[in-house]
This record gives sequence, C-alpha cells and structure tokens, in this order.
Amino acid sequence: MNRTNGLTRRGVLKAGGALGMAMGAGALLGKSAWAQDAGFIPFSNKSLDYYFFVIQEEAVKRAVEANKMKFQATNASFDNTRQLEQWQSLMLSQPSAIVSDPIDSQAIVSAIRRYNQKQIPVAIIDTPSDGGDVAITVSFDNKQGGVMAAQEIVKQLTKKYGSPKGTVLNCFGALQSVAWRLRKEGMDEEFAKYPDIKYLTRPTEGQLDQMLAVTLSTLSEFPDLDAVHAPSDSPSRGIVTALQQKGRWKKVGEDGHVIFVNIDGEPVALKWIQDGYMDACVSQDPIAYGEIAVEMLVKHSIKGEAVPTGTYENKKYFWEKGEIVAGSTGPTLIIPPFVIDGANSGDKRHWGAISEKEWGIPYT
Repeated sequence: MNRTNGLTRRGVLKAGGALGMAMGAGALLGKSAWAQDAGFIPFSNKSLDYYFFVIQEEAVKRAVEANKMKFQATNASFDNTRQLEQWQSLMLSQPSAIVSDPIDSQAIVSAIRRYNQKQIPVAIIDTPSDGGDVAITVSFDNKQGGVMAAQEIVKQLTKKYGSPKGTVLNCFGALQSVAWRLRKEGMDEEFAKYPDIKYLTRPTEGQLDQMLAVTLSTLSEFPDLDAVHAPSDSPSRGIVTALQQKGRWKKVGEDGHVIFVNIDGEPVALKWIQDGYMDACVSQDPIAYGEIAVEMLVKHSIKGEAVPTGTYENKKYFWEKGEIVAGSTGPTLIIPPFVIDGANSGDKRHWGAISEKEWGIPYT
C-alpha cells in the first residue's frame, strides 16, 4: 500500500521494537561476511508509519532468519529518493537477493534493472513495479477489494430494507496512493449499479482526524446515515469516534447501527467484528506477502531457477490457494481478497491475530 499517514510514528516504532534495525543508506555494511556466509536478504521498506508495514517487515525478517540467512531492513519513510539510495547501498553489500515494498512503482524500475545487471534476484511485495525483471511479485487486487467491500455493504443494506437502498459514506483516502485510488474505483463502479443507494464520496487523505471531521459533518447532514467505509482500518478509528460522539456506535442488529465495512484486516478490525460493532472487513495479508516472497527466492531464484507459475497452495493462510501467473515483470501472485466477518473472525490464521497474539507486536 502506498500510504502517506496512519498510526503515529511513535506508536508504530514502539510496535516495531522487535524488528531489525532500520538503517539509512550510510549505515549499511560493505562487502561483509554476510554475503559470503549462509546468505543475506535485506528488505527495503517504504515506511514504518503503519502497523501494516511493521508486520510486513517482521514477516520478511522471520522468513529470512528461518532460512538461516542474514537480515537487515531499511526504512525510506515515504521518501522515494532515500529508498533508491538505500537500494544502491544495499547492492554494495552483494546480497543474495532483495525484497522491497516500493514507494513509487515507476521510479523503482531503474533500481531493479541495476540489480538485474548484477544478477541479484528481486522480490517485490505489496506495490508492484512497472518494469524490470522481478523474480516474484506478491500483492493484492486493490480494486477487487473495493468491489468486495461495496458488495458487503449492499448485502447488509438489502438485509435491512429488503432491497439495495440507503445512504452510504465512503471516506476515501489520498488518491496519489495507488492502493487507495484503486479501492475507491472498485467501490465507485460497484455502487454505480444501484441507483437507489445514495453514495457519498468524501476525501479524507486517509487521515484519522479528517475521517472524524468528515463523518461528524455527514452525520449532521444525513442523521439517518446507513453505512460508512474507510479504505484502511487504522485511520477509521476517526469514524468510530464520530459514531460514538453521535450515539451511533451500535452493535450489528441494534437500532441505529451504522453498517461499517473496511479493508485491511488489522487487529482493531478483528476486535470490532468480534465485539459485534463492525459488519465485515476485506483482508489483505502482509504476513503472506513477506513469507511467500522469501520462500520463492530461497527455493528458486537464489538457485538460478525461475519461480514456476501455477497454483500456490498453503493451508497456513486463511485464503489457502492462489495462482502464480506470468505478469508483466515476471511471476506474480495476487493473493485472493477475502471477507472477514462474525463467522470467521476467530480464525487464528488471520494476520491481525498472528501479529498481535503469536508475535506479540502490540497494536497501538
């Protein structure tokens, strides 16, 4: 996800205390024993300002170390120039491979091609590259995620009224974010099918305070608001505060309940669903991103083999099965979006449950 704000930096860095040291470009080692020993796979992260990115990095770290290889992370803090400099410095360490979540899909292409020239395999997660030879890309269909979130809201509106009608607020995020833009496009296209649904799209830049303000003003304008959506869980805490202030934070089935459906599947969403306040959440899986990227590098790419296309199946993940296809930059696994609701929110395979309960990384 290419996002620009979320949890506070202090809160996320506290959560990320279990992670490897995030280095600036100047702090990287040169040609060390790492590259000559069991192997070295670094991770170039776009940010640690979201719990999602903290967990994604932890997943890569754990997978690399499980393969008895050395790990190091860099944090670009949403600075594209810094990320490119970090890639260049990491290359001087002669890594066995590199994993990255790029800030800019186009800008990262030149860096990938430099690694291609050095025959260092590249794995890209979350934000696909627009070019270069990528050993494996593991990401999420953000547009389909938006479609599915809309479909969940339509389902609940139909249950409430007997037909798809009502008023829906979409607190959409910053449109320069590829992920958030695609999620909005998916929702827009789906709601366009239902003329009896009043669909309100209001910008929030994905900021908690703006979601609070927009939801409060919308509730004043439309006191009988039926449903509300945010493209990510963390800033949607502003929506929750607004609903609480207006006396609309009601459980599913209670009078006055506002249908609430998000995308991501963070620990807070699992809690809201399990407590009965949130209807559903469309999940993506940052743990699977990191783990599968490292798995494919170790099994195939570092050995000089191409990652094979075809069905990828692993029952440790809730979604269990996906297809590795021949993408524009190489083998690509688009993890199937899925809905978390009251029926399956207790499944221990959800990344929000693993990160908080198994890995002990607090959601703050």
